[in-house]
Amino acid sequence: MKLQKIIFLIVALVLVKIDFTYAQSSGVKAISVSEFEELAKNKGAVRIIDVRTPDEMAEGHIPNAKNVDYINDNFKSEIAKLDKNRTYILYCKIGVRSGNAADVMKAAGFTHIYSLHGGIEAWQEAGKPIEK
Repeated sequence: MKLQKIIFLIVALVLVKIDFTYAQSSGVKAISVSEFEELAKNKGAVRIIDVRTPDEMAEGHIPNAKNVDYINDNFKSEIAKLDKNRTYILYCKIGVRSGNAADVMKAAGFTHIYSLHGGIEAWQEAGKPIEK
């Protein structure tokens, strides 16, 4: 039993390291729920982007979020309409799609992009409000 706990701890630490390394190597910062809230206070300069499908967003989303579906074929054309000088906070269900979407946006010339670590699940676990 003790060996299983040690193995679990090692695996967890490796996964955290991989996640941190990925976020740093892509140049897109994965932020916590509290960091998200702090950035989102500047409503004039920050846009919140939900990169989930419209059906997922309809189930509940972070207040003031705009839906730009990452898996839709028109994702690149939709982000091309956005101001590249603004700050964007992206989120999805758990953080994978938002990280990938942020990489696409960075490659398209966006410079101020953040991804919510843990996605809307982390948001809800922190007891934060969602809209439907």
